[in-house]
Amino acid sequence: MKLFGYCPTQGAAAGDTMPFFHDGKWHLFFSQPPIDAWEYVERARVSTAYLTSDDLVNWEVMPDAFGPGEHGDCDGDGIWTGSVIEFQGVYHFFYTGYNRQSSSPQTICKATSTDLKTWKKSNSNPLVSPDSRWYETVDWRDPFVYYDDKSESFKMLISARLKEGPQFRRGCIAVASSSDLENWEVGPPLSSGMLTHCPECPELFKLGDWWYLIESRYSERMQTIYRVAPSPDGPWESRKLDSLDGRRFYAAKSASNGQRRFSFAWIPFRKFHDQKESWVWGGELGSPRELMSLSDGTLVSKLPDEIRSSYQIQIDHKLKPMSGNWNNQEDIYCDAIGMYGYSFIEGPGREDVLLDVIIEPSEKTESVGIIIEPSGEDQLESGYSLSIEPMKERVVFDRWPASMDPLWDSLVLNERHKIEVTREIDSPLVERPLAFVPKDNQYRIKIIYNGSAIECFVADQVVASYRIYENSKTHVWGLFVQEGSANFRNLNFYK
Repeated sequence: MKLFGYCPTQGAAAGDTMPFFHDGKWHLFFSQPPIDAWEYVERARVSTAYLTSDDLVNWEVMPDAFGPGEHGDCDGDGIWTGSVIEFQGVYHFFYTGYNRQSSSPQTICKATSTDLKTWKKSNSNPLVSPDSRWYETVDWRDPFVYYDDKSESFKMLISARLKEGPQFRRGCIAVASSSDLENWEVGPPLSSGMLTHCPECPELFKLGDWWYLIESRYSERMQTIYRVAPSPDGPWESRKLDSLDGRRFYAAKSASNGQRRFSFAWIPFRKFHDQKESWVWGGELGSPRELMSLSDGTLVSKLPDEIRSSYQIQIDHKLKPMSGNWNNQEDIYCDAIGMYGYSFIEGPGREDVLLDVIIEPSEKTESVGIIIEPSGEDQLESGYSLSIEPMKERVVFDRWPASMDPLWDSLVLNERHKIEVTREIDSPLVERPLAFVPKDNQYRIKIIYNGSAIECFVADQVVASYRIYENSKTHVWGLFVQEGSANFRNLNFYK
C-alpha cells in the first residue's frame, strides 16, 4: 500500500501525523476521527492509527495504537497529537488528552510500550497541565519531546497561549523539562513573538548547518511554516520560501533516519466530499516529502527518489494541439508569443498516475505549465493548472475562470452570458515562491494524481498539493504556454 491518498476506511479520515524512525523501520502514527463524524464535537474524539514501512513506499496497516478513555477521563473526548521517543528500551508516546468538560480541557498524557504495538497509559495522567504563571488554560496540546544535549535533559514543546497580549496573537510554544520523562517542570515559552493565535504541532530539529522550528498556523494561511536559526535558542528568522506547502497542507511532522529527514501530513477533504461544501479537519495522507537545507537556511521539499522510482510502467500518450504553434518532435515546443497556447494530452487518466517532465521557458515568458481536468471537447472552458511564472519567481496552482468582484461576476457572467461558475474562496488556490531559479532554466515537474488528491513537485524545492472534485469528461491532462514560448522535454506518464 502506498501512502499517498490513504485513509483508514470508507467514511474515515487521516489527521495529524506522528512519525518515528527506529531500527531501520518507519513508524507512522496518525490521528483518526470516528467514521462519518463530520461535525466538530464528534470528529474531535480521535483515536491513534498506525502504519509501518521499511522503504517509505510500501506501508503496512497495523492495529490501532490506542483510543480515548472513558467519559470524564482526561483523554475521554479524544487522543490528540503528540510524539514518540525511545529511552532505555521503552517507547514513550506523549499525547494530548482532551476532556471538554474540564476547566483545563487539554493536558499532556503518556502511554508506554516495549514493542510499539501494545500500549499502557500512565497511571499519572495527566502529566503536564498549563502553568497559570505564563499560560492560558484552554490551549495546551501537541507535545513534541526530544533530548537536549546542552542541558542534558529532555525537553517538551507544547502548543499554548500567553495569559496576556493581543487576543488573536498570544500564541506561543511552551517548554517543559524532565530528567526521566516522568516528572516535568514547566518553564517560560521558547517562542512568543505575538504572531498567531496558537501555533500547532511544533517540532525542533537540526538539518545541515541550521536549526528549524516547525509549526502550523490556522489563524492566518492555515499552513505548516518553518523558522530558521543558527542555534536551538534562536533568534528565529523567516525566509522567502517559509512554508512546506500551500494552504491546508497542515500539521506536517517529520522524522529522520540519521541521514535524511522526511515530513508527513494530510490533504484535507471537503465535507461529504462535496465541492460546494466547506473544508473539514482530516483527509487523506500525502506522500512523504524529503526535507533539504540550503546554504542560507531555506528549507525545501522534494519527492523522494524512492517514491518516484515506484512508478515504473509508462503510459502511452498523444498530444492534441488546440491553440498556439506546437512542434512535437523529439521534444515538445510551443510558440505562443502574445497569446495563450494550449494542447490536450490523450491517454493518461487520474488514478495513481505520475507525470514527469522538464519545462524550459524562454526569456520573458509570462507563464507555462500543466493543465489538469480541462473541460470542453474543442474549447477550454474551465479547469485547473500548475503554472511556473519565471518573471515573478513563483509557482501557482489555480482554477479558472478566476474569481471576480461579486458585482462583475453577477453582471458579466450571470446576467449577460447566463453562465454559472463554481468559485473558490482562495485565489490563487496555492501560491509558492521559488527559493531559487534553476541555473539552466529547466524546471523538472513531477505530479502525482490519485482520485481527487494531487501533489505537484517543482524543481526539487516547492510542493503544491490540493484536492480536485470535478472530473472532466473529455481530457485529464494538457500543456499550456501564456505569452511566450517553452520546451517540454522528456514528457512521460507512469503508473
